[in-house]
Amino acid sequence: MSSPIKNYLKQLIAFQSVSSDPEKGNISRKTAEFIIKQFKNLGAETKLVENELTGKNPLLFAKFITDENMPTILCYSHYDVQPASIDDGWDTDPYNMIEKEDEGYLYGRGVNDDKGPIASAYFAVKELIEEGTNCNVAFLYEGEEESGSDGFEDTVKKNKDFFGKIDGILILDTSWFGDNRPSMDYGFRGIAYLGIEISGPNKDQHSGFVGGSIREPMADLIFVMSKLITPDGKILIDSFFDDVKEVTDEEEKLYENVEFDLDDFVDYLGKRILLVEDAKTTLMNMWRNPSLSFHGIQGAFSGIGSKTVVPAKVMGKVSMRLVPDQNSKEIAELTKKYIKKAFKDLNSPNSLKVKTLGIGDWWYGDVENFLFKAGQKAIKEYWNIDPSFTRSGGSIPIIPFLEKLFSAPAMGLGIGQSTDGAHSQNERIRIKNLIGGKEVIKRIFKEISNQ
Repeated sequence: MSSPIKNYLKQLIAFQSVSSDPEKGNISRKTAEFIIKQFKNLGAETKLVENELTGKNPLLFAKFITDENMPTILCYSHYDVQPASIDDGWDTDPYNMIEKEDEGYLYGRGVNDDKGPIASAYFAVKELIEEGTNCNVAFLYEGEEESGSDGFEDTVKKNKDFFGKIDGILILDTSWFGDNRPSMDYGFRGIAYLGIEISGPNKDQHSGFVGGSIREPMADLIFVMSKLITPDGKILIDSFFDDVKEVTDEEEKLYENVEFDLDDFVDYLGKRILLVEDAKTTLMNMWRNPSLSFHGIQGAFSGIGSKTVVPAKVMGKVSMRLVPDQNSKEIAELTKKYIKKAFKDLNSPNSLKVKTLGIGDWWYGDVENFLFKAGQKAIKEYWNIDPSFTRSGGSIPIIPFLEKLFSAPAMGLGIGQSTDGAHSQNERIRIKNLIGGKEVIKRIFKEISNQ
């Protein structure tokens, strides 16, 4: 296994930096200290910044400025990981990184998301320094991305002067869309997450006692939720689509070079349950069209076996993924208004509350800017193939925040493959991708430094 980048990553994986586990707080801090020590050894100016809100896992700032007249690229990533245990179904200890030489993969929690990309970026800048190449690079790593990034924005705002002028932002928190073609991300959907709470009796009841005699909160909730969307995915909320940006010819062309096979997608799903039998439309539905999804009903019985309880209070969880030029807060409010009207039409004696559980802005980048040009050139040089320009149906609200804060454009750079299993058992990264990530990042830094 021995090689500097693999040894570095193995040490990084050994830190169980699970941000959702309060007992791992000291380990998370040691993770940040380890990363910052390596940057210091390269001559970086560094700063460990306490989270303004949570006081938990610190943010890590580092910068290498060799020429004030050259552009500076800020790399964003996170050093925290999802929980993992051998008891969850891992084949090996998730925090003891192993190499399967016959496969060419490294296995361990965080090798794809996001410690592998951290290793690639570290060795990219390390090799440039050793070669004597001048470049201005800064790093902003957080330790609570996997648990909501609470306090991130306020902390970065108060300490942004550390970085000085930033010209571009490289997001190292994405993967290739497929397994064979590198990709660069230019968009993420926003999100509005609501809780629809309906309450009735003062405590849970027995259906054998009250069934047929009361207005049940669960029945009201299911009716209200059914008014939000049709079975074939059409969102019914008034004015929901008013601000959705129309597709341009230029945008449509970007879908033509994406590694996406409809039958492979069906295999991944395990059943043919597509809304449309067209690859491009399916991609657009996942990436650039709004969607509405149900996630669960809090307060309802969901255990094994039968239980004849009538819940006194239930909360339906629903989220909407949003796109340019929708406003996440406005969509949340008009959806609340629509839900309240649907409930009022029931003429129910039960009580309704609609809560905002989460809000995040969409992000849409410019594929013609200097970052994407440099990324495209670097990928072509190293991988000998043109990259896919991809979007994601998920949400990373940190990207538009960083763009606005630093008045600089962003680009998402995938390092691992789509089948690496980030957040899953036996998370992995191909060694070829780990090294390739380093080489592509190195070329991007070099190219931009020469501009």
